[in-house]
Amino acid sequence: MAEGRSAPGSCGVARRLLPVLAVLLLAAGCRRDEAEGFAVVPVQPAPALEAPRASGAPFRLSEQRGKVVLLSFGYTSCPDVCPTTLAQLREVHRQLGAAARDVEVLFVSVDPERDSAERLETYVHAFSPRFTGLRLEGDALAAVLSGYRVTASRRYPDATRYREHRFTGELPYTVDHTGAYFLIDKRGALRERIPYTLPASQLRARVERLLSEEGPVNVGDGREAVAVPAVVPASADVPGMRVEKALARLTPAKVGAVYLTLVNTDGREDRLVAAESSAAERVELHEVVAEGEVLRMLPRPEGFVIPAGGRVELAPGGKHLMLFSVRDSPASLVLTLRFERAGTVRLTVPASAPGADGP
Repeated sequence: MAEGRSAPGSCGVARRLLPVLAVLLLAAGCRRDEAEGFAVVPVQPAPALEAPRASGAPFRLSEQRGKVVLLSFGYTSCPDVCPTTLAQLREVHRQLGAAARDVEVLFVSVDPERDSAERLETYVHAFSPRFTGLRLEGDALAAVLSGYRVTASRRYPDATRYREHRFTGELPYTVDHTGAYFLIDKRGALRERIPYTLPASQLRARVERLLSEEGPVNVGDGREAVAVPAVVPASADVPGMRVEKALARLTPAKVGAVYLTLVNTDGREDRLVAAESSAAERVELHEVVAEGEVLRMLPRPEGFVIPAGGRVELAPGGKHLMLFSVRDSPASLVLTLRFERAGTVRLTVPASAPGADGP
């Protein structure tokens, strides 16, 4: 590149181009396998990452030599993908046993406007006190997103849908963002970019392989991961429709998701058209849709069709009921489901504590 003085306004243009460049560079420098993710070829140093912790002490990725680092991006108001990601990382920690002391788990917020350092720390520590949440703003965040080729963009709700249901607090936008784990070895090299859907056992195997490589020795702090027991699911039924394995998973950000299985026992197609709960300001039908590595949280006001004699699963990373402005931290909540043919189904759904295992 020729040296010389930058043209006026070139920095501003560059900043605006960062998200575009991030998308264009998604596949550059990597070898892709749809099922397994990306192996970085050739191996290269992980992009710099520095941010203050909630305590104010600085975190520097460059100081983590001797540890394997698992990095992901998300935000605390996400009711589905991000809790699933962190629960998966906690399970990896549990499976690693004593070796987990040499693994650093990082969660970088892509929503700094809502995620204060304190809120982020509370959220991440609900899954494990050993995990680290990092918050950056402005150009610092843009540089990290660009360096790791991560996309993040807000999705605001359709205003016409809320004319009769006005929110009293913050506007409940969601953030479409890249869903992936970034695996960094003990020398600080970025080795793999892995889909968040990879099972915990396979992700653990990747981490163990890097732990077995020669590198700087790390003593660790001796703390061990703690497994959280799962919650017993609920069920209910009415003529023509059975609801199984219902479970609400809440987050410290007062949003949550309900997962369940709908079984149509009738000979005609039915449709779930609405849901309500006194424990939340509003309940909506949502679905996570993957477009490449970018995960979009889309409302489904048309409802979910349950085929005649068939079943539909609402599960992490797919269809779910999104809870807005959850009141307090209930151990269970009363949920009302409305179907076109089967009518109303009312059931009590156990609610998991933040960070507890999902269904």
